Amino acid sequence: MFASSAAISQQTTPTAIVFEKQPRWAPELQRQFLTEEVRVIACRSVRDVEERLAGVVRGVVLLDASTAPAECLQFLRREMADPEALPVLIVGTKRIAHLEWSFRELGAAAFFSERIPGHEMASLCRRLWSSQSASRSERPATSHHQRGSSRP
Repeated sequence: MFASSAAISQQTTPTAIVFEKQPRWAPELQRQFLTEEVRVIACRSVRDVEERLAGVVRGVVLLDASTAPAECLQFLRREMADPEALPVLIVGTKRIAHLEWSFRELGAAAFFSERIPGHEMASLCRRLWSSQSASRSERPATSHHQRGSSRP
């Protein structure tokens, strides 16, 4: 069965999946990408992030770890076991700065414990999207959980 061109377009459209308890990054990234074809998906739980990852082949995950550092670490441990996982960006506060190397060792692409301007975060997202391989955009969309658990 072939996917419709709309479904393929949606899968390859650059996507930022954002977990945060209080809206900051999702609306800011929507504003930054106003004139670009970019999907920004706001999530209020890490579980929601995992569900929204299915079918996204070109994107980034941005986790605000300041409110749920343990959940975010667990997510990163599970997610980075998949060699085709999307890059994960961690934002937090100085209160969790001591966890930076734990996040980095688990595979976080970036860690910020201080506020950064929205245009800088948007620029980082663009760089990560442009560096994602062309083969990633050609792979079939499968459930994210299936890909992670089906590997030996």
